[in-house]
Amino acid sequence: MFGMTIGAPGGMPRRVTISLAVAATLGLGLSACSTAGPTTPPAAGSSASETATTPATTGTPAPGATERLPTVTADPLTPTTPSPTATTTKATPTATATATDPATDPGTAAGACERTQPAYPVVAPGSKGPAVSALQCFLNDADFGPVAVDGVYGAQTREAMRRVEATFEGPAPKPGRVDAGVWVLIISRSMGNETLKQGSKGPDVETLQRALRAAGGKLTVDGTFGAETKKVVERFQDANRIGEDGVVGEETLFLLKSGATIG
Repeated sequence: MFGMTIGAPGGMPRRVTISLAVAATLGLGLSACSTAGPTTPPAAGSSASETATTPATTGTPAPGATERLPTVTADPLTPTTPSPTATTTKATPTATATATDPATDPGTAAGACERTQPAYPVVAPGSKGPAVSALQCFLNDADFGPVAVDGVYGAQTREAMRRVEATFEGPAPKPGRVDAGVWVLIISRSMGNETLKQGSKGPDVETLQRALRAAGGKLTVDGTFGAETKKVVERFQDANRIGEDGVVGEETLFLLKSGATIG
């Protein structure tokens, strides 16, 4: 049994009790009393259970759900060789020629030596000093070298002196010994064949003055053929019994290059 309220004539509502049988007869559906709204039917081809239980395939899992993370095995790291960095190569210093080696340093025969000496004393193997250095320079000047200009009369200087002695007409009276006559011929061998006389100037005059000093004369070595040089030339000519004209011509040059002295 259940009751329902219907409108009565006159506007006053009346509550009427109706049995289930009568309700069924009247065609009243129980659903008329239901408060639930209409249900949307499931899509065609899908069951209600599928619609309710199919989980979403995208998005964040529902809270409380535990997702098993896949295990990934990483390949071992392979060390890489660092690229070579540019380096600055320092210039390797090259070997420099020794200042005393005439074979590589032409300065030893062109002004690096002190050829003018106050006197030209006797020197022999084992001698040392400025006179030996001057001798070594003169040997280079006259193409008897090359000789290292080191001021020591050693094996190299002795070998150059053998070349000098090979130009003698006979054997050297005292092999290796450099006396006044040997000094004169070595010094004057680098002179040219030009006639020199008062007023002449230049390197040949300077060499002539050194040779005359080695021969025993006293004069200034300045490269100028003046009155002083002429006087010493005349003395040289007189000592060797040739005309005393003070002119260094072919005969005087021959005597100088042969090692003649003033005596």
